Amino acid sequence: MPGQVVTHFILPPVEQPHNATYEVRHGEGADYPLAAAAASLDLQGGVVRRAKVVLGQVAPIPWISHEAEAALVGRPVSPQTAEEAGQAAVSRAQPLSHNGYKVQLAKTAVKRAILLAAGMETGGF
Repeated sequence: MPGQVVTHFILPPVEQPHNATYEVRHGEGADYPLAAAAASLDLQGGVVRRAKVVLGQVAPIPWISHEAEAALVGRPVSPQTAEEAGQAAVSRAQPLSHNGYKVQLAKTAVKRAILLAAGMETGGF
């Protein structure tokens, strides 16, 4: 309008992605983790709009799990959905004869990374 000056804008807060990593280690020290996972969640109203899940130490390169991401999108984060995403993350795993134990470790790392990213405690899970 003529003769008026805008003095300020009120913008709604932008929800930032929620990120976390979780590493499964054997003891303490500088050794590499046995398995690791990173999760980045875009939450809106407690529901996952977008997700990125990457596994580490289970393949020659970081492994993006599109299956885990698909298991999360459109759903609220809970221990059950995190468990299902962990299972989806390892659904196509093809372990070698000496590292089959990493499948369970990777599944657990994914579950716990998701719960941490959503701000949920992982104790007892």
